[in-house]
Amino acid sequence: MLDYIWSTKQPGLTVLTEDEYREELKCDDPEIAERAFNKAWEARNFEIEMYWKRATYFWAFIASTFVGYFALVGSDNYQKHDNYAHVDVYIIICIGFVLSYAWLLTNIGSKSWQRHWEVHVDLLEDKFTGPLYKIVHPKETYSVSKINEIVSAVFTAVWLLLGFKYLAEQNLLNVYSSLNNINWFVVVTSVLSVLAVVSMTKGHGRGKFSDRVVKMHKRNVVYASG
Repeated sequence: MLDYIWSTKQPGLTVLTEDEYREELKCDDPEIAERAFNKAWEARNFEIEMYWKRATYFWAFIASTFVGYFALVGSDNYQKHDNYAHVDVYIIICIGFVLSYAWLLTNIGSKSWQRHWEVHVDLLEDKFTGPLYKIVHPKETYSVSKINEIVSAVFTAVWLLLGFKYLAEQNLLNVYSSLNNINWFVVVTSVLSVLAVVSMTKGHGRGKFSDRVVKMHKRNVVYASG
């Protein structure tokens, strides 16, 4: 359970010299090296394709939470007294915040894997296509993925601001007043959101290349009689 919230895994990585890298990938064998080069290109293109599919996935959910939020705060019921301080609005805000933060981390993770395969292309391409990928025309440009990271960070910040707005409107930022009349729905929702963020950042959602110990099993297959 602790690994879900706070990862205790230790990295199990070994630094390779350039000679060791080329030895591991058998770069002296042109056929194997070319297959590795082509696989790196394919994996890079696959990561880019999945990057935008993931972005569409998060856009759909985040847009839905915005629609739900504005529908609730724009309704007549929101102006009326509610014994639970319209906590449904706060729940929507927390869902939007967690989704936006997950989108931000997913963008960063997707970019790191894309860059991973691009490094392989950089190291392997000279023998097959020449330094095609390394030679660039523009001196500088804009990074689509980094701009997308900024947008997802902005959405995360917007949900935080909406959360503070809700707490201020419901007078829940007043510590003394809140202690006298604790809204457990708000407390539980806040705690779950914090745990989700910590889990994604430092726990189960944080990928580490630790030593991988595996054990394989064989399924029993029996021929039918007759």
